[in-house]
Amino acid sequence: MNWFIYRDDIFTPVNIKATTIEEAVKAGLPIARDVLGSVDSYCLYEGGGEIVIEYWRGNELSVKFIYADDPARALMRFYNAERAGLVRCFSVS
Repeated sequence: MNWFIYRDDIFTPVNIKATTIEEAVKAGLPIARDVLGSVDSYCLYEGGGEIVIEYWRGNELSVKFIYADDPARALMRFYNAERAGLVRCFSVS
């Protein structure tokens, strides 16, 4: 599986080296800050071996990092999980 960044409806491969979710969150944070300017929080979905980390600036701007073979399918699963209340969100300190 590979990591992708999802922004403006485009999936772009990105090189993230992580063996745990915590490492992935930390590795993606500087990239998300470069894209968004700052990051206030992130939301996390993990299921079926796929991971989606959504970084937020305020309530309007976000960027997603997706670990999956098929990032479009993982994104749809993320949205379904979000509607079902299965996505966990955390503040960035």
